[in-house]
Amino acid sequence: MASYQQLQKDISKDNISHKFETICKNIKKYRLEKYNEFKLCNLSKLNPYSTENIAALLGYNHNHYKRYESDNDKLKRIPLEQLLKLCIILDKTLDDFLKED
Repeated sequence: MASYQQLQKDISKDNISHKFETICKNIKKYRLEKYNEFKLCNLSKLNPYSTENIAALLGYNHNHYKRYESDNDKLKRIPLEQLLKLCIILDKTLDDFLKED
């Protein structure tokens, strides 16, 4: 069982920021996996896993969505509703997005 001080450390801003970075790295990783898988199947010229199409499915403009996949944007915070939609789109669980390599 954790102490109060340990819990404070665990929920610190730095630790939460790191979790969001992990989530965003995994969004990009899983989207690219699906993008390349779709491309190999050559099912259609319109790849639903392109950043433009994922942005449209989430109701974002392309630039807004690209911030989530950017390695340089440290302030990104994806809302839970959008993350749940990505779970469906990319066929992943919330746990998958929290996994660290």
